[in-house]
Amino acid sequence: MDLRLSDGRIAAGRYRTIVARGHTVIDPGVVFDTLVVAGVVAMVGCRGGTVECRAGRMVCTGNMDVRAIVGYGEIHVSGRLSCRTLRFVGVVRADGRLVCARDIAVDGILSNGRVISAASVTLRGVLESADVRTDTLSIEPLYSMMLTRHAMGEYTASSHARTVVGGAVRVHALTCVTLHADAVELSERCRIERLCNASHVAGDGTADVSLFRPTCSQTHLKRRGV
Repeated sequence: MDLRLSDGRIAAGRYRTIVARGHTVIDPGVVFDTLVVAGVVAMVGCRGGTVECRAGRMVCTGNMDVRAIVGYGEIHVSGRLSCRTLRFVGVVRADGRLVCARDIAVDGILSNGRVISAASVTLRGVLESADVRTDTLSIEPLYSMMLTRHAMGEYTASSHARTVVGGAVRVHALTCVTLHADAVELSERCRIERLCNASHVAGDGTADVSLFRPTCSQTHLKRRGV
């Protein structure tokens, strides 16, 4: 069943496509193939196929388990966020684990209170996370005249993580306690307390690395899916 709604409530059930405009509340028990968020959507738990955000704002008080997240806007999840792919412009915040089977690509802010785990993480903007576990991590600055004109400094702030575990890591303006990677490129005044196991290190010469250790124990650093 397809459903288009502007301001209202969606009852539990199975839906093929939901297009939600205005202020929409989605009841527990809703399962969808595609959810289009074109307004403000509030829900307790989220389960389905693709979430497509069109300048919308989605607030999920609970866990989100979907196939893909695409589009632009804001997504806030108070629990765990699980998906195959995440490609988004705007703000993505998850208080629980953020587990992505394939790739994460965000232009904006990626914020997580626990662990981000994905095959690759590509970010133009700002990262805020306790731990990041990925094969490839890239953090680049997000430059825009709009951000400067409207004083949206949160999109151009420094990134922070407690622990980063990866294969190839290329980061800009990152403050990190422990960075564990094979190949590392640091730029724009990165501050790293411990750099471990890196066989190749490059950068622009502005990084501050307090301690370089050729080997580190990996028992607590290996990437975990959940």
